[in-house]
Amino acid sequence: MKPRLLVGWLPWLAIVSAQDPASFVNPFIGTANGGHAFPGATLPWGSIKPGADSRSGDNQAGYVSDGSTVTGISQLHDDGTGGSSSLGQFALLPFTKANCRDNDLTKCTVDRESRALGHGEPSASPGYFGIPFDNGVHAEVTVTEHAALHRFTYPKGTDQLLVLLDITNDLAVRYQGDGHLTVSPSPSISGTRITGTGRWIPSFGQTTYQVFFCLDSPRPFIQAKYYQTANRALEYTDLNNTASFEKRIERHAPAGVLLGFAPRKGVKGQEAELVLRMGVSWVSAERACAFAEEEIPSERVSSEGFEGVRSDARAKWDNILGAIQLDATGVSTDTQQLFWTSLYRTYIAPTNVTGDNPLWTSTEPYWDSFYCIWDTFRVVHPLYAITAPSAQAEIVRALIDIYEHTGFLPDCRMSMDKGFTQGGSNADSLLADSFVKGIGMRAEEGVDWEKAFEGMVKDATEMGDFEVEGRGGVNSRERLGYVPAGDTDHPPSGGANTRSASRLLEYAYNDFSIALVAQGLNKSSSVVQHYLNKSHDWLNIWNPNATHSGFSGFIQPKSADGSWYFDQRYDHNGVFRPDHCSPVFGHLDCFGGWGGGEFYEASSWEYSFYVPHDMARLVGVMGGKETFSKRLDHFFEAGFHDMGDEPGFLPTYLYNYVSEPVKTVDRVDETVATYYNTSVIGLPGNDDSGSMGAYVVWSHLGFFPVAGQSIYLLNRPYFPKITLRNEINGATAIIRAVNFGGENRYIQSATLNGKTYTKNWISHDFFRYGGTLELVMGKGKESKWGTGEGDVPESLSTGGFNGKGEPYEGASAGAVGSQGEVVDSTSQAEQVKRPNGFWSYLVFLLLAD
Repeated sequence: MKPRLLVGWLPWLAIVSAQDPASFVNPFIGTANGGHAFPGATLPWGSIKPGADSRSGDNQAGYVSDGSTVTGISQLHDDGTGGSSSLGQFALLPFTKANCRDNDLTKCTVDRESRALGHGEPSASPGYFGIPFDNGVHAEVTVTEHAALHRFTYPKGTDQLLVLLDITNDLAVRYQGDGHLTVSPSPSISGTRITGTGRWIPSFGQTTYQVFFCLDSPRPFIQAKYYQTANRALEYTDLNNTASFEKRIERHAPAGVLLGFAPRKGVKGQEAELVLRMGVSWVSAERACAFAEEEIPSERVSSEGFEGVRSDARAKWDNILGAIQLDATGVSTDTQQLFWTSLYRTYIAPTNVTGDNPLWTSTEPYWDSFYCIWDTFRVVHPLYAITAPSAQAEIVRALIDIYEHTGFLPDCRMSMDKGFTQGGSNADSLLADSFVKGIGMRAEEGVDWEKAFEGMVKDATEMGDFEVEGRGGVNSRERLGYVPAGDTDHPPSGGANTRSASRLLEYAYNDFSIALVAQGLNKSSSVVQHYLNKSHDWLNIWNPNATHSGFSGFIQPKSADGSWYFDQRYDHNGVFRPDHCSPVFGHLDCFGGWGGGEFYEASSWEYSFYVPHDMARLVGVMGGKETFSKRLDHFFEAGFHDMGDEPGFLPTYLYNYVSEPVKTVDRVDETVATYYNTSVIGLPGNDDSGSMGAYVVWSHLGFFPVAGQSIYLLNRPYFPKITLRNEINGATAIIRAVNFGGENRYIQSATLNGKTYTKNWISHDFFRYGGTLELVMGKGKESKWGTGEGDVPESLSTGGFNGKGEPYEGASAGAVGSQGEVVDSTSQAEQVKRPNGFWSYLVFLLLAD
């Protein structure tokens, strides 16, 4: 069996870490009101994710904190997705005589909806989930990479331990057949082995997927029945614990197994416990069994073994979370819980299924559940570049391998299937983000950046089925310089030709990403310039005459004939409504399917701020710095800002581009306080594979990534000292907040490695090579720090970027005059020094206090 390729954390990291960050994780944050956070058991990027499934219309991630009954504890889930419920296969549900009269298995209710059990307050921590059912059974589960260990504790005196195994149902009830079941004596432990498979429709993809399981009990059952629905009637087949049973399961025949076990003898206090091991594989039942046997040996299929597996899982979580060290002096427990839980959720997805890829044979890593890159490229993958660069290098390799075998880089992918594209070809920007930050540059990391660039160029130049890969509107954009509304010049596709405006903005930024990588790979100047030129296409749908709320100039869709496009459903009397799709007007109108409009999950008011590579030019066309700032104020105050979707993240930091970092502090603080808390409704929208939580992580750390660039916009830290360690070279980046606490929320001055630092942004070199950023905090909003002409982040039109996401030597840092004109200035030189070696940084670490 091929081992996981993920590089382990440096041994010294565990030694120097005195924290137990997992103790602050509350997995139930965001498990109600549409947060769809997954609270079940998993390892960082683990393949298996068991947890309870609520009988709720909000159960995209399984369990919902809304009081709903529970239909079972299934083995697979995604985190924070929208759309329909995802995965949810092979559920186990414990029964007693209260559910199956006189222990008669034919008296058990097996229908998924009708069998649901009430429950008490569940409990969860990293790597563990438990729930007490109203029938008196306490169900618990813990995990390894590909296997789950379930422990059911029945009421004292129970004479038969009953459990249901659902073979065919998933959360969305989308079973498509190809089912197969075997029941036989277990070859690895003296009990029973059940294996099976089926085929289902993914929650956000085009085709179908198949997955396999292997369940082992440590002792044989004393009674068991296979059940199947045929012609709306239940049929039962008696099973023998010394014989083998095999059955194929058709599409319209929901099926499962009911089992009864005798209480355990000879272990006082554990008579009423039943421990079951479940392995899952995307390749075969044999692989699922091998995973289970390898990761949870037979001697650990016990109550004692359960505690050992749980402890191991907890240690792995502390290890990955320990990449960040916090001094939490003076910080509330709520703040710590919100931070660590948010960080925890960023490591739930994507999933590392290396060695378990059923689609093709490859020596490269394979990762799944990119759900979706449109969400995660902005905040999750930039976080990995700092806290888990080895994992991010593997993800990059996996994306390149997907391109090699499917023909395109994915924008969304789950359940081994191509997922629906939401906007641009944002794998381009994800790759550029890693490239400019030095991810995968070492030979041993194995990243083929030439092949990555090839895939990026294909996104920009060739159209396939743009519903699930690449881009739409390539031909029309080449002719017109924009994607027209209602464009039909593309290959056959089921994809809706909507979102023309928001897609063009993303395509333009994706092209900027291609240009950065091209420059870094020393491609010809004509290639670089071609993509830089295309990155300006957003100007082709900038309507300077569109007005709203006293401001002029908005992104507006265009028709193929060059005229401005008006959606007759909303833009009445020829008046464009840039507030449409915002929380105040038509909030739910803008989605990906037919009829979804020309913007995706945000309004023109919001998208009109999305030119991350050339904010200087955007400030200029909006009327200059003062107008830009007032316009940004109005955007938030009028309710046009939508924090429930990812385009709403970056605008909260944009004041830095007009020399107003104080206003960034106020806006970010207000955003966090308004939309986030530690309750079950503590998220502003779907967690989207950790993206919503990642905003909290960045904001609490005091800086925010401009994804696809080496720029982080500085805010203010929520902790007096933050230490981030680079797992590859041991470098340590330390952020100190002097005078931390109370009303001292604004940076008055700063030093980087002891030298004055006035920029309101910092480059990735700080995290790559280490250093100390000291921020002197105060309550005065009149602070001049970060307000100078040369202190704002760079922009393309002011000479910024040299292919590595860093300023040209002597180039403007992106300063903009009050009317949007470019102001010549020499950028402040970066003061981050390369380390001389690992040991020097170890000494630096020990002396950091």
